[in-house]
Amino acid sequence: MPDAAFTEPRLAALYDPLDPDRGDLDVYAAIADEFGARSVLDIGCGTGTFACLLAERGLAVTGLDPAAASLELARRKPGAGRVRWVHGQGGDLPRSRSTWRP
Repeated sequence: MPDAAFTEPRLAALYDPLDPDRGDLDVYAAIADEFGARSVLDIGCGTGTFACLLAERGLAVTGLDPAAASLELARRKPGAGRVRWVHGQGGDLPRSRSTWRP
C-alpha cells in the first residue's frame, strides 16, 4: 500500500527536492556491480532516482511502485525511457521472472 503522501501528485513532487543528496545510492549501485547484475527489479522505486541511475549504467531495470503519482514523476526523469515502469505492488508480479523482466 502506498504512503498517502505519494499518491497525491503535489506532495509526491516534493520528495526529490526535499531529499536532493542521493549519494546513499552509490553503495547499492556498487552492490549491483559487485554481483555482476545485468537486470534489477526496483521494488518501491518511488520517483525512480535509483532505477534511472542503474539504467544509465546499462542495466535492464524494472521500477515497481504502488503510487501512480510517484511513477509519473519517475517517467519524466533523464534516462527514464530505459526503465520499464510498473504500477503495482510486489505481490502483483507474476511468479515467472521472464514475464516481468525488462
